[in-house]
Amino acid sequence: MEEFLFLFHSTVGVVQTRKLLQAAGVPFRVADIPRTLRGGCGLCIRLHCAPGEETQWILPGATQAIYRCVDEVFELISR
Repeated sequence: MEEFLFLFHSTVGVVQTRKLLQAAGVPFRVADIPRTLRGGCGLCIRLHCAPGEETQWILPGATQAIYRCVDEVFELISR
């Protein structure tokens, strides 16, 4: 399992993704965007999953980017 950080264009995307994750029973947390990253709405969702599974949570038009997190180092994997 790896940690992924999702950035969104607006808080609507955060709310929509939160609802999907809750309905699926996937643990996650909503957090402020780390200072080293820039994002549209200021909030992000962080979750742990197997590599490749993170793409199922992309909401077209809402998800801005996905980063892989390793010791608070962020690697862009999808835009």
